[in-house]
Amino acid sequence: MSRRRFSIRMLAGSILAGFAYGCIGEFFFRKLERDMPQILFAALYMTGLFLFLGLIVYLIGKFGYYQVYGAVNRRQWAVSLLLMAALSACFEFLYEEISLSGRRQAFSSYLFVIDNSGSMNETDPDGLRYEAIEKLLEQKDTDFCYGVYHFSDTAKMVRAMAPVSEKGPESEAVNEGGTAVLHALDTVLGDLDSGKLILDQRCRMILLSDGYATDVDEAGRYDCIRRLEQFAERGISISTVGMAGDVDTQLLMLVADKTGGTYVSVRDVSQLEQGMRQAAQTKEETRSLLGYRSVGERDWLYGVLRIFLIAVLGMLVAVEKTVLCERFLNTNSVLVSSAIGSVLAGICLELGMNLLGAEPSAARITGCMLLGITVLYEDAAASSVS
Repeated sequence: MSRRRFSIRMLAGSILAGFAYGCIGEFFFRKLERDMPQILFAALYMTGLFLFLGLIVYLIGKFGYYQVYGAVNRRQWAVSLLLMAALSACFEFLYEEISLSGRRQAFSSYLFVIDNSGSMNETDPDGLRYEAIEKLLEQKDTDFCYGVYHFSDTAKMVRAMAPVSEKGPESEAVNEGGTAVLHALDTVLGDLDSGKLILDQRCRMILLSDGYATDVDEAGRYDCIRRLEQFAERGISISTVGMAGDVDTQLLMLVADKTGGTYVSVRDVSQLEQGMRQAAQTKEETRSLLGYRSVGERDWLYGVLRIFLIAVLGMLVAVEKTVLCERFLNTNSVLVSSAIGSVLAGICLELGMNLLGAEPSAARITGCMLLGITVLYEDAAASSVS
């Protein structure tokens, strides 16, 4: 009679497989996230995870329990694979398209938050960013409102919200100091709380920067997300324009994604006007099954939905691992452990990115590791050999 114990090699191997795929997936995620439709990318990402984890589980079983004979049910495995590809694309589509609130209307005002740090002396020495703002406003009605903030080490309002027809005083741009993005957001929020700045719920805020934030590190990312949620709760979306190659791309993407705005990369000042127009365009609330979600009404429902959808996809991985381990006879532990890992993966993606402000790559890699968890008891295998 065999002693009941679980396979350490299967547990460790499956978790390491999830980690390895998570790292590989992040390489392609960063390359293709903005260039490939999210529906297609989600299908490729989850199907790749399905195949990679399945292959590792199969190889561990084959070389670890070579005495145990039994064929894999290829039909069940193929059906699981097709369901993974179809459902991952379908779930991404549903998550992007389902709306619990009304459609966004055209913006009624703009608030420009412009980087005047010292590096702008090289990036935009002629102040073309201000010309781009003027050209953006040329086609607006005379009663269309806009305001301007400058920021470097500090931030200040240089034009209060007022119609285009009122050419109110604007401070001359002086490029000096660092790039305190978080301080700029705090200043705008402080002015909103004090009543110095009044924005309606159809205002598009456009933040332009050319360098890395000097006041946001990994430890401060959580604080940054809390600020962004305050903007989203007020109905204010923030589009970001990144100038030059050394801009803090991840932070500007975070600002746009969390508030329902758009991130625009501008490599040359000659592209500024087009970049500004793109940043000012109306965009629906942003959601991605594998990435940040902009905060809106009933945000918790989208959180529950994400956990549920990821858990369902994880259950398909659980079914696959169970099919591959059937020849080891004891598959209950495989199914149960994989199901638990699937739910935890959904919770990790949702809470990690949207509540705790974790780096998306870290949340996705951890999610892949949780989806990889496979507990296989060896007693049945051992008894079948004896």
